[in-house]
Amino acid sequence: MAGRYYTVNNEMNQTKNNHARSAEDYKALHRLHLPFWLGERIRMVNYDLVEHIRQVLVSSPAFSEIYGVDLESIEHLHRNEASLRSLLGTPFLMVSPSLPTVEDWRCFVDDTATTMAVDALRKSMPAERREITRQSIQHHNRHFLDVVQSVANLNVLAAPLLGMTPELLRYLGGLPAYKLRLALDRIRDLPLFRWRFRDEAFWFQFTAHDMNVEQVAHHIMSTTPFRAGDLPHTATWAGLRMGRETHEMYAAALMAHGGRASTAATLFGLPKSKTRQMYEAIHNRRSPCGNLPNSLQWFVDKPQHRLHSTVFIWLFSAALEANANTPQALIAAADLYANLFSEGAPALLTVDRACGLTRWMAAGTRLSLAPCRECRTPYIVSNNESKIEMHHSFVCPACNGSLLPRVRGSGRNGRNGNAAGR
Repeated sequence: MAGRYYTVNNEMNQTKNNHARSAEDYKALHRLHLPFWLGERIRMVNYDLVEHIRQVLVSSPAFSEIYGVDLESIEHLHRNEASLRSLLGTPFLMVSPSLPTVEDWRCFVDDTATTMAVDALRKSMPAERREITRQSIQHHNRHFLDVVQSVANLNVLAAPLLGMTPELLRYLGGLPAYKLRLALDRIRDLPLFRWRFRDEAFWFQFTAHDMNVEQVAHHIMSTTPFRAGDLPHTATWAGLRMGRETHEMYAAALMAHGGRASTAATLFGLPKSKTRQMYEAIHNRRSPCGNLPNSLQWFVDKPQHRLHSTVFIWLFSAALEANANTPQALIAAADLYANLFSEGAPALLTVDRACGLTRWMAAGTRLSLAPCRECRTPYIVSNNESKIEMHHSFVCPACNGSLLPRVRGSGRNGRNGNAAGR
């Protein structure tokens, strides 16, 4: 009997594992999914580049202006392990390009006259540099550009992942290998990256509290050189000529990310009976029934709701800017949103609610984007019968301190009760 029990138990576990793998397979659409190995590579590069910056600053503190961080702050990263885990648990580069425009890079690639930014970087370099420092900078420059080219060609949301403009991303991602090697020879030991989070508010929050993932998400948005308010956040489904197989592929991906069968049926014009069958095949359970979430107030009801909703519309808009169509932008945003807030708990913003958010943002002005008065980061604000918020006086949840954990160690459990909403 015991042997039979273990056999049946193993078969059940194997069945569960097979279904788990199939759900991940449905998500794995080219350029719309961040593979686990690529996210881990970004995290490893983060550790490597931060350690490189620390070692360079130990031998030559004058590099602090170039790297945008001083040795004391870098040392504190390792002392505050809880905050560091929140920071490195997200697959976003912790560094950004020290040369932010295409013209800055083109002067090395095409060997033309240098720009003012390149001249300023060269002028700020310490006159005395050890040979080991030169070699370390050159090695890590190559390491940085390797991950930039990999991410640029594998994910439609590479620009926010890497903290650079879409124009620079397309340029660096499309450079042939031989041109990149020639450019690196001309660059020599100029550091091509610097610390991404240079705002004083970041270091205050990092040192004063155990930084949570919502605070990290805010700083990722605020340090990316394009803002949600500068991007298109509306797109149409009309005129998209996709075959039946493509509709079903996108519908399966959206359901694999948690979307209901009824949502997929509506968005992709598929029979509900078909999407219910697909949902059950993906998750090994029936799709939830009942009314879909339809409350405008939910998105601004609580600070965490506003933050999560803004992050999603920011990612959705960034995907549209990268020439993704509407369903592709939805799937890519849902994928990276889940990766950013993956803590083993259900997502605060469900895919069904997120799909409603994109429609409401496209439909009118009842929800809009306004920059924070303090940090200028655009957030979703309300302009409807339930709540009217003044754009000129709006302060975001990060700047007013409402994203700080109320109880140390409370984690996400306190927030998940709000997820059901209306």
